[in-house]
Amino acid sequence: MSQKALATVALSCLFVLPAHADTLISDDLIVDGSHCVGQDCVSGEAFGFDTLRLKENNTRIRFDDTSSSGAFPNTDWELTANDSTNGGRNRFSISDVTNGREIFTVSAGAPDFSLFVTAAGNIGFGTDAAQKALHVVGLNSPSIRLEQDASGGFPAATWDIQANEDGLSIAYNGFLRLRLDNAGNLSLGGSVSASSIPASAVPDYVFRDDYRLMPLDELSKFVTDHRHLPEIPPAEAIARDGLNMTDMQLKLLRKIEELTLYTMQQQAQIDALQARLNDRDAR
Repeated sequence: MSQKALATVALSCLFVLPAHADTLISDDLIVDGSHCVGQDCVSGEAFGFDTLRLKENNTRIRFDDTSSSGAFPNTDWELTANDSTNGGRNRFSISDVTNGREIFTVSAGAPDFSLFVTAAGNIGFGTDAAQKALHVVGLNSPSIRLEQDASGGFPAATWDIQANEDGLSIAYNGFLRLRLDNAGNLSLGGSVSASSIPASAVPDYVFRDDYRLMPLDELSKFVTDHRHLPEIPPAEAIARDGLNMTDMQLKLLRKIEELTLYTMQQQAQIDALQARLNDRDAR
């Protein structure tokens, strides 16, 4: 065999490698063009606008943090496209591999802008133009559910907030608890209580000895002149300024207590007159 033939055989042996042998590159790797990774990549791959393509029946990107010191974060993360099991989910997920948790998932077929964060930081559900910190858009009666499951040892509870062209409603475990219609009318499925009323605001002072009760003749003149009770705003003021329900309830309670005093005074006068009549009849 000639020297030229021997050289050719020797050179050929240098490039006889297993089809899937590992290749360690101990320097920066720069690919000028698109890159396909996976068992199903083919020669002449049509990349289109793809810069990096993962192509096989199990596509994953694992972020394997090798930090060993307790002072450095070392959680491993993974991007997953679709389940690996027959009949599994078509989905894209971000997983905390270290703790075995699927943190974020988007299912295939989700509508446009299912989750969109604007440049202002507003979050849109169903919209790419969120106008508030949270903006929910739906075809019919968009709603938000707040659910407490029983896994934490507390009773299960579900609150649903829903809105449409008729108004807004809040339901608890399927039972309507509040409804505000588009005309501003409010209906409640329970009672209303206020806990911020100071004790001094409750008009028990009406029954003190030093309380000045307006004489009935003055009250009669005031009502004749103004067409409403003292301290009670007239209809024009309520139409202009609105109505403070707590303030009005306390004022009405004050008027009821004053009415009680008037009734007690009148009863005392009636008793005195009755005593005089009885005394006259006894003569």
